[in-house]
Amino acid sequence: MEKLHVFLEKLDNNEFTTKDIDLLLKQMAEDAKQGAIRMSKDDRQWLQTYAFGLQQFEVMCSKDPSKMRAGDWRQVVEDFSKVRFFVDDMEERGLVKNVFWNVEGIVTFDIPDNFGYRNFIYCRIKSYLEKLYAPEK
Repeated sequence: MEKLHVFLEKLDNNEFTTKDIDLLLKQMAEDAKQGAIRMSKDDRQWLQTYAFGLQQFEVMCSKDPSKMRAGDWRQVVEDFSKVRFFVDDMEERGLVKNVFWNVEGIVTFDIPDNFGYRNFIYCRIKSYLEKLYAPEK
């Protein structure tokens, strides 16, 4: 649990990446084993969904044409319904536009405001961590 501050600091400094989510999930699994938090399959799936969102942001910002591809969530996320809810929520808020769902599990969308999009995902991750690590009342 003491390592959590490293992730929160990265979020605050806009340095958090999809690789950090993998490390965070490992830390959370360890914290759950120690009894510091209760972590469910649902919690893991939400963080996978946020990883997908960050991955799309990183691909868009990379400017590397070899990395530019539609968002294939299947390799990152177990639960399609969470991805669908997440993307629909972002579309409703104007964070993504031109959303297109392909029947094979591909979603494409444009990100009109990079910083707003990233901040939205960072806020979701931070809120989720605060909820999981909050002392029980």
